[in-house]
Amino acid sequence: MIRLAAPLLGPEETQAVADVLASGWLVQGAKVAEFEQRLADVVGVEHVVACSSGTAALQMALGALDLPPGARVALPDLTFPATLNAVLLAGLTPVLLDVDPSTYNLRADAVRALLEDDPPEVLLAVHQFGLPAPLGGLLAHAAEVGTVVVEDAACALGSSLDVDGVPVAAGAIGAMGCFSFHPRKVITTGEGGAVTTADPALAERLRLLRNHGMVRPAEGPATFVCTGWNFRLSELHAAIGVVQMDRLEHLLQDRARIAAGYQRRLAPLTSRGLMLPRVPEGAHPNWQSYVVRVPLGVDQDAVANALVAAGVQCTISAQALHLEPAYRDLPAAAGPFPGAEDARARGLSLPVATGLTEEQLDAVAEALAQALAALGS
Repeated sequence: MIRLAAPLLGPEETQAVADVLASGWLVQGAKVAEFEQRLADVVGVEHVVACSSGTAALQMALGALDLPPGARVALPDLTFPATLNAVLLAGLTPVLLDVDPSTYNLRADAVRALLEDDPPEVLLAVHQFGLPAPLGGLLAHAAEVGTVVVEDAACALGSSLDVDGVPVAAGAIGAMGCFSFHPRKVITTGEGGAVTTADPALAERLRLLRNHGMVRPAEGPATFVCTGWNFRLSELHAAIGVVQMDRLEHLLQDRARIAAGYQRRLAPLTSRGLMLPRVPEGAHPNWQSYVVRVPLGVDQDAVANALVAAGVQCTISAQALHLEPAYRDLPAAAGPFPGAEDARARGLSLPVATGLTEEQLDAVAEALAQALAALGS
């Protein structure tokens, strides 16, 4: 089976974990601090607060803003449900916005209209599949109306967006950026996440929320100054992350190679209605995923089943949240969301596992071509 994704792990990660075990210090120690500094250097921010998952990062970021109950948070209708879950579990009110199915990201015009008509307290912008959301022309407007921009950069480590002609790393565009290091991401810690920010006050609040609201002085007992979670990242996970950061540049280059290989191989299928990923000017993705749209009228499940039968692992693009049973009754789910529905019904994520060979890329392209032909496209 040609795998959808696979982390690149080697003896260096094994040794790093063994070193932590030998040290006897397993939680919130030197390896977490080192991992945070490595992330800060890559993203270009002063503060990074590592945590137990990308979902924890979202919860911490929203918690750090100290929003009133019911405050409105705008987010795309097309995304993994963790984004919406974080909003709902914080007691906040989601505002779902449609996406551009050619990029799977928020439509800039929809965001602009919301900022003009009824600005939310927060814009939670997802960099879907590692492609930066179109925030460049919206940041000043959001600041003017008092909307805080938080990036769901779970998939976007190594991506960047041109802002006023200057490339800015994902995670440094808004007030905070939320990352995930799940095994499907470009680098992994097994499970893990982080929040990035340039704001020292937000960073202090995030560190409190990560660790029970605890302040531990150099001398004397700990005190608890606010309610918080146990969202700490273990030293074991951080040690893996430090080694993975050594691999980051190679991993990004390999994703770019795979994406370019698909672009060449699949271009002939566009005449049969296949839609390839579109990268807007000024956006620089890390190619965490490579997502195509099957031709209009072709059954997505049938294509996926044919690929799996040919030994090619694949999956849908992402969830259209308003269609999921957990969220159908939310006022925010009323829609319409034609872009999200099109992306959900047609989007198919192809293998991007590190180290895919040229022969494997050939096999994926051939399997997709045969599946479309068999289905009349």
